[in-house]
Amino acid sequence: MATTLTATNQEYIPQKWEDVACPFCGAQEAHLIEQFGYEHRYRFVKCEGCGLAYMNPRPAYTDGFVETAYEVYTTSVDSFQKGDELTEQGKIVYQEYSSNLKEIEKWVGRKGRLLEIGCNTGFFCKVAGDLGWVPTGIEISQTMAKLAHDTYGFETRAGDWMGMKFEQLFDVIYCSHVIEHIPNPREWMARFKEVLAPGGVVCLSVPNYQSIDRKFKRGLKNLGLRKDRWEKWRTPDHLYEPCEKSILSFFESCGFELLQQYTYPSEWLGDVSLWHNLMHFKLRWGAKARYYLRPAR
Repeated sequence: MATTLTATNQEYIPQKWEDVACPFCGAQEAHLIEQFGYEHRYRFVKCEGCGLAYMNPRPAYTDGFVETAYEVYTTSVDSFQKGDELTEQGKIVYQEYSSNLKEIEKWVGRKGRLLEIGCNTGFFCKVAGDLGWVPTGIEISQTMAKLAHDTYGFETRAGDWMGMKFEQLFDVIYCSHVIEHIPNPREWMARFKEVLAPGGVVCLSVPNYQSIDRKFKRGLKNLGLRKDRWEKWRTPDHLYEPCEKSILSFFESCGFELLQQYTYPSEWLGDVSLWHNLMHFKLRWGAKARYYLRPAR
């Protein structure tokens, strides 16, 4: 990412590095599996305990790092909507989000209060509001939170959600491709429990490190046949990328019950062909993974 350096084409150089244990299980033992980023300066190691692929060492997760990486990471409102009309891309994404929200309603059993952590430019919350949910969006970026609110009008809050107070509990927490960016996932899982209403559900999406695409590209890179195309200003955005084994044991250790899991491609509209069922629901080899969770009783 490193969007604040993009316009001036400056190189992102970590000011401080930190050595970390496995963010999921806390094990110290790990071995190198991949180098990536600009000039391959970052490393993914594989935890000997749970199998998680995580960055170590990694740039220290300071306020400066967060501002550089996330303050203005996208301004894609125009790609979804121009004036009061949806663009062609917006219509596709609207249908995708509608399908996802119908699935969420099936697990929650009702429409109610929805908290999206990492609401980006606000389009998912906009769709949720259109379909009868009461959405609240959280963004680490002041710029992005204001953009979402000004564009779609729903409640947004800027900053670290871990310290925020909420007057009411939420029926669903929606967290799509966000948790892999943060250094303290176990603390987030505990916080999910605190703000969920009875019977509430967490919908959590993450990259799938065991996907066919990742395995193929990783194999080519390890053979020296492929090099990452990373601009020099880009920060390393994923602090870890789970495989199924690592994340399921993590959920269980955090006190969550798994309701459903599957993988999915980009712009999936909810249709399930025989091939999709085999690829994403049976083998779970897709590039993205989605999990529905509820606090264990």
